[in-house]
Amino acid sequence: MSGRATSFEIQVLQEKRWVLTEVVEDEATAIQFADGLLNKSSYEAVRVVRDFKRIDGLHSETVVHEKAAAGQKVDMSLAPVAEAPVCTELADLYGLSSRLVIGRLFRRYLDEMVITPTELLHNARELKRLADKDRLLMSAVDSIATLQAPGGGDEAKARRDFLHSSWDQMVARARRAAPEKPPKQRKLVDLASMAAKAGTDADFQCLVLMAAQLLEQRAWLAKLDMVMNWAAEDCASPHMAAIDGLVADILIPAQAIQDLLGFQANLGTALCHICDLAEGKAEPAKFACESFAVVNQLFTAGRLPQAREALLNRVARELRGTNPLSRNQPDQEYEAFVRVLNRVVDYQGIVGGPAMADAMAQRYVRFHNMGGIPGMVNAVDEISGILGDGCRIALYLTALVELPRAAASFGPALLGKLAELARSRQHIDFWVPSRLPPRERMAALTECHRAIRGALALPEGLKADLASRADAVLASYLEDDQVIEKIDRPEDPLAFRALRLVKFCSSGVLIAGKSLDMAQQRVLSHLRQPQFEEKFLASIPDPGQAERHLREFHRLLMESGFKP
Repeated sequence: MSGRATSFEIQVLQEKRWVLTEVVEDEATAIQFADGLLNKSSYEAVRVVRDFKRIDGLHSETVVHEKAAAGQKVDMSLAPVAEAPVCTELADLYGLSSRLVIGRLFRRYLDEMVITPTELLHNARELKRLADKDRLLMSAVDSIATLQAPGGGDEAKARRDFLHSSWDQMVARARRAAPEKPPKQRKLVDLASMAAKAGTDADFQCLVLMAAQLLEQRAWLAKLDMVMNWAAEDCASPHMAAIDGLVADILIPAQAIQDLLGFQANLGTALCHICDLAEGKAEPAKFACESFAVVNQLFTAGRLPQAREALLNRVARELRGTNPLSRNQPDQEYEAFVRVLNRVVDYQGIVGGPAMADAMAQRYVRFHNMGGIPGMVNAVDEISGILGDGCRIALYLTALVELPRAAASFGPALLGKLAELARSRQHIDFWVPSRLPPRERMAALTECHRAIRGALALPEGLKADLASRADAVLASYLEDDQVIEKIDRPEDPLAFRALRLVKFCSSGVLIAGKSLDMAQQRVLSHLRQPQFEEKFLASIPDPGQAERHLREFHRLLMESGFKP
């Protein structure tokens, strides 16, 4: 996506300082020139920096290529991982959970080679290159086997045997799928057409060809640009799962996310921005990359579920980590935590689910340096106090209960707090702030009720008590604030009153219980009056409009499942 506003600086590392040596307009030429300098001179390292002049006159700089001299030692050791999903068949190793682990475990190696897990798993040459890299592969297998079989013994041996066997199968599969000549075509339509000739394995073959194209790109954003170009093609829809997976992989490295997001004041701000992006609600920040808007649109359309999971996985891991949320202003660390908490826990649920709820608690425990079960219970108490209203507290606690580790260690405390909510909070002001508009207040209570009803880990008795409380609170609100009366104003034409009521019933902001019954009863009171349809039609002067409104009324009755 380069143009006249884009140039490429070639820099060399001398005495621990980067020095500019040349500026060219073509990325490939710049990389070739830089590598030539490294081979012919005594520089410690070289790099190519893309400089993009924005419309506002500011410049955005991104490192697109960096390489150390042969004598310089590059750390390619394994990165620590705390957990790894157990794969039971070969297909599992290509899944997102497996690729996320590969992306973290081999992070240093993948960053040095500038390749994604999908490129690695779909290219026989790259698989062999990794296998030949000292004892990197053997160490990785041992590490994952130990995680998956902590007791050791025969179980650990079985896991190692499975992983080694699966690796051999992946190499053989990638070798069989490798094209005789590297494809010259770069458009997805051409790659898909070539892959279709492979028959039943066409999807895998297409990924092999896509990976081959991406391997030619030596920068994360260059890879992302190529994938976005594929996503824009008319033939993209059948291949969106592959495109989604590639975007997810590209967004695993921290550098790729930083380049995509642009300038962020601190980690806390960045994590909030990542949540915005994952939900397709993000605005481009200063120095955001050119693909940002396109990626955000795909998230908005819900076309990148794997990439969304990868981003939220990153947020949860950062929250569980030790990096400060406000490094440059340590006194603002608590405020940064509160901003992230309020972004993660909203009235539609927990962004990132139970894992994110647990990560917030772990961050708070580390923030106050109080460990063990008492520390987690205290963290949940304090977080509940910050959240304030009953809906968000219930959503947060319910999400934590769904996490097996939390339920096993301090589940009784969580259930006790939820039981207290069911007993003590009887007015809507204790559940949803009065500053919110009426529709949002009702929707919040209804979403809370839905989450409670869907919580598999909640005991049935407590679930019934909480759900009943939410329904009763919403019904009281309808009654106390005369919500239905304001919708069904006697001075308005009957047609408009009836239409507003049935739309209210089908709006999704009412709980299927007392509150919905109250609204439906008001609709029934109109339907049961003598000659309802004649009165409905007569209340609108224009006969044509009257007929259209009556048809719409009956359509809404049917769509909402209304049973007179």
